[in-house]
Amino acid sequence: MKILFVTPAFYPAFHYGGPIYSTYELAKALKKQNLDVKVITTNANGKERLKVKTGKFFYLDNELPVKYYKSLDSRGTSLSMILNLRKEVKNSDLVYLISVFSPPTPFIIILSIIYKKKLVISPRGQLGEWCINQGSRLKKLWLKLFIKPFLFDFWWHLTALDEQNDLLSVLPRARTFVIPNGIDKRFLKIKNYNKDKLFFKKYSKIVTENSKVIVSLGRLHKKKGFDVLIHAYKKVKMHIQEAVLFIAGEDFGEKDNLIKLIYSENLEEKIFIIGHIEGEEKINFLKNADIFALASRHENFGLVYGEALAAGTPIVASKYTPWQDADKQNFGRWCENTPDQFANAIIKILQSDSIKMGMNGKKFIEENVSWDKIAKEFLLKIKEINYE
Repeated sequence: MKILFVTPAFYPAFHYGGPIYSTYELAKALKKQNLDVKVITTNANGKERLKVKTGKFFYLDNELPVKYYKSLDSRGTSLSMILNLRKEVKNSDLVYLISVFSPPTPFIIILSIIYKKKLVISPRGQLGEWCINQGSRLKKLWLKLFIKPFLFDFWWHLTALDEQNDLLSVLPRARTFVIPNGIDKRFLKIKNYNKDKLFFKKYSKIVTENSKVIVSLGRLHKKKGFDVLIHAYKKVKMHIQEAVLFIAGEDFGEKDNLIKLIYSENLEEKIFIIGHIEGEEKINFLKNADIFALASRHENFGLVYGEALAAGTPIVASKYTPWQDADKQNFGRWCENTPDQFANAIIKILQSDSIKMGMNGKKFIEENVSWDKIAKEFLLKIKEINYE
């Protein structure tokens, strides 16, 4: 089976966060299931462009054929990509489109119908209530013109039941299936649960072996709720003086507001914004913390929660994420994203056996969201769709 991934941005466009990792890993995992997988995308990477060859396929990391087209903006708008879509779709059996509100979407839908190709669309959180309400008029018009008239011509892949519910509240007749994201194998290889707190001295000299380290990671965007976390930390500090908070992530327009908030609360000696991290630094950042907390206002999956768990670190997740198993399986807390609720959850974990909770979380990830398992499940579903 020939599967064509179409996405406005692709690995290593880290500017766009978790979906970049998850779609890359999914494509690789499906290729290992002996599927003919190709990716077409653009060189968009926020304000910059990826330094990659454009206009022809090459093997990314020597295993995955990817063709990057030149992007005209940060949204992955590419005239050359659109002009070549017909040929690419015609030569595939199934198209996997990542994104709803991007220029290729209406062209892909029409071409899939013309050439009678199966189509699966993965919105990656774009149809959550919070996201829809950001620029809602244009998005609702886009759905009315380009999505709703063709709703029975394709399937939707969602990564969590909550994301499925979000989509069905907007498009109640949509055909959907749920398969979660997987977790990078580098995190699953971690076996040592001991925490090296001195790792964090590179970010602040106040850290000691006795520090209680809280970490958070994500785009510095209002959606991620870092303001809630900062207010929560102030309450945590009243009970646990040795607690410190590190926030990592690329600025999406919120950094200055967060810094102002930190200083207004006189927390500049306890809360540190350290910028973008990746690779081994990201793994060590999550692995050596006592707790990972992110008060996000919406996540379709929230890959970084899973990465923290795979690294052996318990989590505090907001109820606007699909991590309700944190309470059920005792690997963290799932609560309202208010300062009081987040503070109480963090305090309880820091005052309990957080190592045991971290072990529970790692076991949950290994049993439920390894990429090998997900690829096999995905393969069964797309075979079912292809032969319907």
